[in-house]
Amino acid sequence: MEMKKVQDGVWEIPKSEKEGMRVPARILASDKLMEIMDKGVFNQITNVATLPGIQKHALCMPDGHWGYGFPIGGVAAFSTDDGVISPGGIGFDINCGVRLMRTDLTLDEVKPRMTTLMDNLFKGVPAGVGSTGIVKLNKETFKQVMVKGVDWCIENGYGWQEDRDRIEESGRMKGADPSKVSHKAISRGVDQLGTLGSGNHYLEVQVGLTD
Repeated sequence: MEMKKVQDGVWEIPKSEKEGMRVPARILASDKLMEIMDKGVFNQITNVATLPGIQKHALCMPDGHWGYGFPIGGVAAFSTDDGVISPGGIGFDINCGVRLMRTDLTLDEVKPRMTTLMDNLFKGVPAGVGSTGIVKLNKETFKQVMVKGVDWCIENGYGWQEDRDRIEESGRMKGADPSKVSHKAISRGVDQLGTLGSGNHYLEVQVGLTD
């Protein structure tokens, strides 16, 4: 794609790059990040630039990678008069987050058992389209989860009190109102609590670096 460096850390794809683009697309990234960034990001952020009512630029942050409709890290503002509102931007399961579990195991201890470890993680962590978790809820209970968030999990033995302090918004959104959520979205989500989800969600085993 045609791309120019506007300034250090800011790259722009002009409106002429793709038919239907209403505004330029901009990517915030260092030179090194641009070299290794997922090429799907460029296609998706220029798609965002074609949406009705978009203002000024379609933006992608440095964490940009292939997403659902938007690239992950995509940001856009739309006019309240003729703009769009759509879960198609990032999908229905938009509460993506990052969690870290640390062990005292060393690489030398884990490496010989890596295949067994990965097989057991795959068996123990439900993932993929249509997967269901061990938490079985009806729709009314699911609505309680939507309102209470991590507090529901703690009350029902799926978490600890200290978890609340390590989660954005303390694990719940003020003003959450299940009546504003569509029947289709609830039906899709009710069986997925306790799963990794699908698409661009990951569980990784990494090695920490020490001095």
